[in-house]
Amino acid sequence: MQQLQTLPEGSLGYCYANQLIRLGITPYSLIDPSPVNHANEFVIHRLKETHDIVHVLTGFGIDGISKIGLQGFNLAQNRSPLAVMLIFGSMLSSLKNDEPLEPLLRALAHGYQMGLDAELVVSRKLEEDWDRPLKD
Repeated sequence: MQQLQTLPEGSLGYCYANQLIRLGITPYSLIDPSPVNHANEFVIHRLKETHDIVHVLTGFGIDGISKIGLQGFNLAQNRSPLAVMLIFGSMLSSLKNDEPLEPLLRALAHGYQMGLDAELVVSRKLEEDWDRPLKD
């Protein structure tokens, strides 16, 4: 974390380290120690380990609306069944609590479009780009 914080402001690593520190998360708690025996397991493993990096890449925070925006991104990128369940659950909750759907649907649409427009993130070794400007 200390090394990442020495990177230029605005770089992926710098922003990632600051986010983890702000949330009180250590990178070691994000490492999935389970064995990987098949290609599908690798993808699931990689998605878990890069989840917080993708928050930084997409600019989606950790509030409820932002999390649904990120799930829109995940749906477009990975056809994630979990994303569908989380989106559906969030929409049901909003309806049940008589909350407006518009912010949720806007975040979902924005995240989905970002996912369609972006190169497949799970295929990238994001950790090799810590010093790259986040805007890139």
